[in-house]
Amino acid sequence: MVFLRKGAKLKEEKKKNLSGPDQTDPKKKNRLSTLYNSMRGSKRRELKESNSTESEPSKLSPTSETPDAKTLRLLEERMCDDPKKLLADRVRELRKVKDPDSPQIPTDVREDFPLFEFVCEVSLRRKSENFCPYISWSHPPLRVLEDDRLASITLNIPTFCFPDMDIVEPVKKMKTETYCFVFTDLQAQNKFGYCRRFLPAPKSDPPEKRFPVVYCMVTKLRSFETFSKIFDQVVELRNFSSAGAYSLLKALIEQNAPKPGKSVTVKYINPKIGNLVEIHVERVTAGKRFEHVDLAYVLSKLGSKLLVEIFINLLCERKLLFVAENLSDLTTIIHSIMQLLYPLHWQGIYIPVLPQEILDATCSPVPFVIGILKQHAKELEEEALDDECNLVYIAEKRIVKRPNFTDIPFNKKFRKKFLQDLKLYKGKVVKSEQTSDQTVEIGDMFYQ
Repeated sequence: MVFLRKGAKLKEEKKKNLSGPDQTDPKKKNRLSTLYNSMRGSKRRELKESNSTESEPSKLSPTSETPDAKTLRLLEERMCDDPKKLLADRVRELRKVKDPDSPQIPTDVREDFPLFEFVCEVSLRRKSENFCPYISWSHPPLRVLEDDRLASITLNIPTFCFPDMDIVEPVKKMKTETYCFVFTDLQAQNKFGYCRRFLPAPKSDPPEKRFPVVYCMVTKLRSFETFSKIFDQVVELRNFSSAGAYSLLKALIEQNAPKPGKSVTVKYINPKIGNLVEIHVERVTAGKRFEHVDLAYVLSKLGSKLLVEIFINLLCERKLLFVAENLSDLTTIIHSIMQLLYPLHWQGIYIPVLPQEILDATCSPVPFVIGILKQHAKELEEEALDDECNLVYIAEKRIVKRPNFTDIPFNKKFRKKFLQDLKLYKGKVVKSEQTSDQTVEIGDMFYQ
């Protein structure tokens, strides 16, 4: 009997060990259950991620952070005892990023999008005693625009195509101008309006005085050189036949933007020949973040000292008002200077061309980069400008600081060495022809 009782006790103890912890102990039960659920959840998550990667291609880039990695990095930043070390690590990571089209920086270069979304011809017509700009032709037509954002942009296109409407006059000869304005929507997305202003062919001999005409293309592709070549073809056709220019523009709008270093082929009917003609639209390859700019031209136009002064003001988020004599220099220089901030981005107001109708924007209390024509600068009273706003006169190569302007602390030795390097490089640029490689080298000097 004694042996039977001992055997029964041993069986009961084995059952308890197999069944788990004592059910009467709630603390042990809760602790084990939480550990079990956490392990179970992590296993499920791993299985789910592995299945999703096998079934569908991953949408994350190789260097992009997962939510868990991002959370851990944020926790490390909060718990870090040495903020200087943390800052040095973050700067080291930024220096590794040299190509803006790498997976670490999401841009619109890797996705397919139209070469341009909207194209129009802006002319002038009489309204009471004055002339006003209007869209004389567009594709797609204004009445069938379905995109509300694009429809709102078209309302302001005539004003930005003729920002100097108060001084435009009919002439017999004029120099063609290529310039660009920027529209920023509520989602901080930029759309660029590339414009070519030219004088249409005369209808009589001798030629009479006539108003200029502007072609405008709205796109999110940033490439001055690409659209400049397109405008050359369009204007040449327009002087022979407006129908030929419209045919080419309708064919171009159906094409996707070429990848960097690639080209697209467009077929259209040339009215000069009366046959189907092919043209190739190429996109530059040197420095994808520099295809919208020409830093070699900016350095020769402004000089090294003024360029460094502007760069420092941009880093400190100062108010800068650029003044130029023509639209081409104004937009080329402003767009180029903004690229010097890479890998940073300007977060303030950015208006490369400010029309005369909205000059009040220069009274904004927030940091801005605005460009105006020299004729309009006379209308701005110095008393109306903010005391922290600095005027940059491009033609005169000088910057006018306001009375309450405080000098920015900057390492004098580094500044002197940087200016010497820029002056030496400027001498090489002046002696040789300006190329895209020079733009990349100048951009890398500021980046380093």
